[in-house]
Amino acid sequence: MTRPPGNRIRKLIGLRVCLMALALVACLVPDTLASSDLRPRTAPRVARHLDPPVQEWADPRDEVYVRHIVAPGETFVEILRGHGLPEVAVLAWYHAAADTYDLDRIEAGHLILLTFAKDRGRLMRCEYEIDRYSMLSLRLLHGQIRAHLKAMPRLAAVRGLMGRVEASLATSASAVGVPVQMLSELTELFGWHVDLASDVQPGDEFRIVYAELHDEQGGQRPGDILAAEIVTRGRTLTAIRFEDDDGKPAYYDLDGRVLGRPFLRYPVAFRRVTSGFSGSRLHPVLKRVRPHRGIDFSAPIGTPVRAVADGVVTFAGWNGQYGRQVGIRHESPYATSYSHLRAVARGVRSGSAVRKGQVIGYVGRSGMATGPHLHYMMFENGVYVNPLSAVGPLADEQLSGPHQQRFARLREEMTARLASLAPPLELAALSLAPKSVLDLVRSKLASYVN
Repeated sequence: MTRPPGNRIRKLIGLRVCLMALALVACLVPDTLASSDLRPRTAPRVARHLDPPVQEWADPRDEVYVRHIVAPGETFVEILRGHGLPEVAVLAWYHAAADTYDLDRIEAGHLILLTFAKDRGRLMRCEYEIDRYSMLSLRLLHGQIRAHLKAMPRLAAVRGLMGRVEASLATSASAVGVPVQMLSELTELFGWHVDLASDVQPGDEFRIVYAELHDEQGGQRPGDILAAEIVTRGRTLTAIRFEDDDGKPAYYDLDGRVLGRPFLRYPVAFRRVTSGFSGSRLHPVLKRVRPHRGIDFSAPIGTPVRAVADGVVTFAGWNGQYGRQVGIRHESPYATSYSHLRAVARGVRSGSAVRKGQVIGYVGRSGMATGPHLHYMMFENGVYVNPLSAVGPLADEQLSGPHQQRFARLREEMTARLASLAPPLELAALSLAPKSVLDLVRSKLASYVN
């Protein structure tokens, strides 16, 4: 018997109403409930090799620390631009402090400590020394820049470390507890006197005396190197930190001569030198022998590249096989270039002035390159020279008069501390906030550190 068409129509209408009702119920179920109770259950997926979220702090071993002393007339905005931050980021950090501290009031001679994520060059933390008692702290946290005032870190201990080189200086120093950032400071101190990457041999020794600071939350961090010594190939190199009457620090040898040269020896924190300066080298891409008129430093992509001396930018852009490149003219007769960059730092353009140590770009592999590295070249009167063996005379500044007398007392204290070191050793436990590093070694404190 054939059912009337009306019955079929009523059933279709009923089915449609049921489906609409189910859809309505589904819309009313919260998504969190639907995801856990109504959706098919599957085994959780494990994330692997993912980049950390933006709001997470980089591991300290992957951070780049930049200490910047404010120059007369410098502004906070100019300083951040000079270290490669894009304009949007510069303004974000500047305005983040508006309700906490007026950054237009920063003073010459005061310290700004910048902490960058090494892989991306992203600024993670900025601290400004307001006075001897307080500092402004800006931190990137959960995608926001947060500002607050806090007490200046106070000296908690003067620590000393000594080690003997086994495989390399870096691994041996790390094994005895030398803070990571101090390795690059040692490179700057002794870089023009000894190549810490290749000249230091197994059996050589190193000694470091440094300040350890505590903040108001009880956290610890290393402060300045107060004295350092490296014994290599029968030579003993010593550096002692000394402050002048204005509190300006510098490092001097035992005779009171300032260490270093007008140029940084290394423009980047590198892993190793992959190719040196040579008249003939098998080119890794072209597969033919040709001169290599520079130094190749292997480093992770995004590692900041610094100008080795004050100068004026002569070129910033793409230059054929060199990829992204920055050229700088320094005091006559020198010029330098930095190639295969991932990016040129914001504000670095032809005609702009740059300072020694300023970030001018970031390591990459642009142009004709087989991997991430910096190709660094130097010119003297327009002629290629080896950057690691050139660059004029040593600095000729030497202490005299009352400064020399104060330095002699400090030298006596610091050399005694260095000579007494054996791994590991804590030299003192103090709770002082000295005006000067000299306060650490005055004779009235000798009983604390002996």
